[in-house]
Amino acid sequence: MKYVMLIMDTEAGGKLTPEEYQAWSSEVMAWYEKNATTGILADGGAQLQKPDTAKTVRASGVTDGPFMESKEVLGGYSVLETDTIDEAVEVAKGWPGVERGLVTIEVRPVVVF
Repeated sequence: MKYVMLIMDTEAGGKLTPEEYQAWSSEVMAWYEKNATTGILADGGAQLQKPDTAKTVRASGVTDGPFMESKEVLGGYSVLETDTIDEAVEVAKGWPGVERGLVTIEVRPVVVF
């Protein structure tokens, strides 16, 4: 089954120095390399541009930015393919920075039409 792993950037992640960000980026690339060889990464994923580049569409119109009621913003996603959501969660737990509070991960099943 496919699951999307939504990677939410936190305030702590936004406070990394350039050196810390580079080190964390290296950890992220290692995570992708490790999981690409296992076949768990189904459709890859992508990093999203900063929230101030977003447009939000609502019934009331279109506004700049995400303007969510949250201190976390969607920073990227990966699509995983595992037998169960619990397996997908275990993969997500290995995302660099989760244990340090740099990101929060949401794992959600993908609806196949």
